[in-house]
Amino acid sequence: MIRLIFFLLLVVLLGFGFSWFADRPGDVTLVWENTRYETSLMVVLTGIVALVAAIMIVWWVVSVILRSPALMRRFWRNRRRDRGYHALSQGLIAASTGDAGAARKLSRDSRSLLGDEPLVQLLDAQTLLLEGNRQAARERFNKMLDDDDTRLVGLRGLYLEAEREGEKEASLHYAEQAAKLSPALPWAGSALLRYQSASGDYEAALRTLETNRAAGLVRKDEAERKRAVLLTALALGEEDGAPDKALKHALAAVKLAPSLIPAAIAAATAYSRKGDTRRAGKTLEAIWAKGPHPEIAEAYVGLRIGDSVLDRLERAKKLASLTPANPEGAIAVAEAAIAAKQFDLARDALKPLVAEGPTQRICLIMADLEQGQHGDRGRMRDWLARAVRAPRDAAWTADGHVSDRWLPVSPMTGEIDAFEWKVPLARLGAPLEMDDLNDLAEPLPEPEPEATEPAAEPVRDAQADVLTIEAEPAPVQAVEEPQALPHVPDDPGVEPETVAAEKKSFRLF
Repeated sequence: MIRLIFFLLLVVLLGFGFSWFADRPGDVTLVWENTRYETSLMVVLTGIVALVAAIMIVWWVVSVILRSPALMRRFWRNRRRDRGYHALSQGLIAASTGDAGAARKLSRDSRSLLGDEPLVQLLDAQTLLLEGNRQAARERFNKMLDDDDTRLVGLRGLYLEAEREGEKEASLHYAEQAAKLSPALPWAGSALLRYQSASGDYEAALRTLETNRAAGLVRKDEAERKRAVLLTALALGEEDGAPDKALKHALAAVKLAPSLIPAAIAAATAYSRKGDTRRAGKTLEAIWAKGPHPEIAEAYVGLRIGDSVLDRLERAKKLASLTPANPEGAIAVAEAAIAAKQFDLARDALKPLVAEGPTQRICLIMADLEQGQHGDRGRMRDWLARAVRAPRDAAWTADGHVSDRWLPVSPMTGEIDAFEWKVPLARLGAPLEMDDLNDLAEPLPEPEPEATEPAAEPVRDAQADVLTIEAEPAPVQAVEEPQALPHVPDDPGVEPETVAAEKKSFRLF
């Protein structure tokens, strides 16, 4: 485009010049060896322009002739390169589609045409992987480490192979090397952070997280949340040995993520160990107001180790009063009341929850209540049987893994902040109705006598002159927990109508 503009400007200038000289005619006289030559000015100018053009054309022709060998070599080299890149692109497409045969043929063609180009080495390694020759592929990736242009490609290939083989130390090594060469490399930064956090090296993970944030690999809000999780993990690990550090890290985590329940509990625990139960209680009350949680209730009720069961009950009542409509407060009161042997209070606290449809956790608490208040193992087992089919309660869940406690990292993927407090997807069954409970209370059928033991013959008691039967006691059927045991009367003379009446009178409370 620039050359075209320059050519047009030159033509305009020449035209303007000839027009200017045409408007101002004149003669030109040349004396050469006593000979006088005269002509007009326009003829002279035209000759000069023609001479310059002829010289330029001749020079171009001569230069082309002189440079023709180099031009021919360049032509064939470019043609060879074009063929090589065409074979390379087709080979990469074949490797991506899984055609190992075509990829191998095109890999050989591109290598013969292009030599050891970086993309040729990549195509060769991909072809070896398709052919199943992973050892040769690893050797190819190792060879790429010697070239600056292919070093990152080789590191990624070796990293993926180490991941496939389950060699975590090797994977971490390759990710570290790649992160040093290119801190903004997404796969290296995320892999390094995942391995460091999964191995429990939370301080190194915090440094890597800051590097990733500075490189723009994670958003600011996501980085703050993950930083809070890692600080919470540090605080939990320092509770016993370094309570001051634990408190510092926990408070920093609470500041970054005020809704992170484990961080608030860690801060409250650190406060409690330093003897500051007032701040510990305030911290738990603040996080409880944002969202009641059973672990918050457990930490709040057991805030002081030396408290009596009645003191713990009072603390549970206080916590429940902060959120009267939330069931977690009632559950905390019920558990503390059972521990304090105030069973009527526990029963009153659980009544609304049972009426709405108890979950597994409520059923288990009711089983403890029946056992503790009445010592009724039959009703306790009824509640245990009901718990088997009751809806599941929320739990710490990550990637299909359910944990009984919060973890900073998913044990399945190594992802930070993967655990969520929610009801697991798998359910053991639907909640039971009252008719189902009545079915559980039906008596078991009488066991049939074994064929190897003949029935005992009736004998006459000489003194009482009454008919008795001497027989071995019937074997007891084994009932596995948590299946319900039937309520069978001790008196064998009770009529079936009496059993039916007891079934009708069976109540939850």
